[in-house]
Amino acid sequence: MKKAISMITAIIFVCSILVTPVLAHKDNASYGDAPKTADAITIDGVKDAVYDKGLKLEMNRQWEDYGDEETDTRGTAWILWQDGFLYVFGEIRQSFLQDAGEAEDKQSNSPWECDSLEVFLDFTNDSDGGDCDQFRIDAWGYRSFEQRTTTGDNSYGGDASSADGIFEGAAKINGTNYVAEFKIPFQHDAGAGSNIGLLLQINDMVADDEGRSIVFSGSSTGESRSWQAGEFDYIVLSADEVTGVEEAAPADVAPAVVDDLPEDSPIVAISAPISSAQTGDAGMLIFVIVMAVAAMGVVLFRKQTAK
Repeated sequence: MKKAISMITAIIFVCSILVTPVLAHKDNASYGDAPKTADAITIDGVKDAVYDKGLKLEMNRQWEDYGDEETDTRGTAWILWQDGFLYVFGEIRQSFLQDAGEAEDKQSNSPWECDSLEVFLDFTNDSDGGDCDQFRIDAWGYRSFEQRTTTGDNSYGGDASSADGIFEGAAKINGTNYVAEFKIPFQHDAGAGSNIGLLLQINDMVADDEGRSIVFSGSSTGESRSWQAGEFDYIVLSADEVTGVEEAAPADVAPAVVDDLPEDSPIVAISAPISSAQTGDAGMLIFVIVMAVAAMGVVLFRKQTAK
């Protein structure tokens, strides 16, 4: 018996040694549940109503070593999923927008130097290093990407069309602010209950050309940054379905009106409110009928008793 117990203890110990390194990064925190959209979402840079039912994340943490001054740039993102795809809608609020011509010069060779939103994803949430995929949309709708965990390709050196077939996206500018919308295919099988490592990053081009300020989504376990997938917090794909379509209020049903009845018909058609006089007569009639039924009941009861 003692030998059996010792053997079991040894097996458990060995298994714990093997499993612990694999699960170590699971200590990272969950941002929360991203629900599944029941609505079809149009990727056009316009916020569909269903996004308001999604997982909401604030982007408000700046790295001290990016830019000499605190930036007032902030953002909010909403996240949903549907079979095979992750949807991210980001609203970026800032007081300065990069010159469009300057951005165009950098879009194809250094797109991270444009005012833009980046989504870093560790689709299996099991990376202990920099294995993740990156998707970017700038304020003018230029899409770029780098896939380190799949083909190793990136779109640098091409144009926005090089992202076709990789992911969909759109952007709209409003003054110095802009929105960016992503539809990203899952690179691995994922569904309800899956955990996906996530980092959101705003590239904020400052007016004085001193450099760029970076604002990340808040992290509760550390200060991970791009390409540090082992430190990413994660979202959980929820089975709960949400919709932005409001249920229509039930329509008022008008009372049915029966017309053209024979004069001797037992059905009385009502096309106008019953007057108080009519109401009184009806009440008297009902009273008489009730009394007659009661009298008949008494007679029957006596006959039954007499038997």
